[in-house]
Amino acid sequence: MSEQQEEKIILANWKANFSPSRAAQWCEEFSAAYQPVAGMEVVIAVPFLCMQEVGRRLNELEGVSLAAQTVSPYPQGSYSGSTPAAWLRGLAKYALLGHRERRDYFHETAQDVAKQVYESLAEELVPIVCVDQDNINAQTAIFDTEDLLKIRWAYTPKDAEQLERAHGNQSIETAVSSISKKVGHQPVLYGGGVNNSNGAQILELPGVQGIMLGRGCLDASNFAKLIKSLES
Repeated sequence: MSEQQEEKIILANWKANFSPSRAAQWCEEFSAAYQPVAGMEVVIAVPFLCMQEVGRRLNELEGVSLAAQTVSPYPQGSYSGSTPAAWLRGLAKYALLGHRERRDYFHETAQDVAKQVYESLAEELVPIVCVDQDNINAQTAIFDTEDLLKIRWAYTPKDAEQLERAHGNQSIETAVSSISKKVGHQPVLYGGGVNNSNGAQILELPGVQGIMLGRGCLDASNFAKLIKSLES
């Protein structure tokens, strides 16, 4: 396993909660409170509209990277309204793909997500693909073993993500172990109801490489406190 894979990831997914002005305020509050933690990479998944400004504001923070919340399954060209991965090269490090909300509300299929993965890889973005027990088989069946290992995988159970209520530790550990076996025995991220009260405990579970926060990251100061609490 590579050194990169051993590093833990703390991912904040803003979703569509912040306007550009509110995003700037979040960055200011986070920058004032954030302290880097050895072995932890903080990833901020931001809307395309905010990405350049957020990158400028957080650029000097050690251990902080950006992620796109999706990318187009198509390259540059006549695809109105899309944002191709090529435009994010050098700006974002990761692309968060296959999120439950993208699959449910925008009707993205496993094939759509696979196309996004290949577009991301072509532009040197690291894809983080969200799956649950219902779609993991369909999603992994598209990739060969070599491609599976180029992807970071995140277990995001639908009910926990919708209700912002994490599954129990034993349930998470069992599901993560099952998913890991299907993706080349890689460690897996977990998202769904993660917050300051349970984040550290979930991150310590076997096979969990990182945690993903939705609502739990919207308060910048509290998010910075969670990161600080993970210091060993």
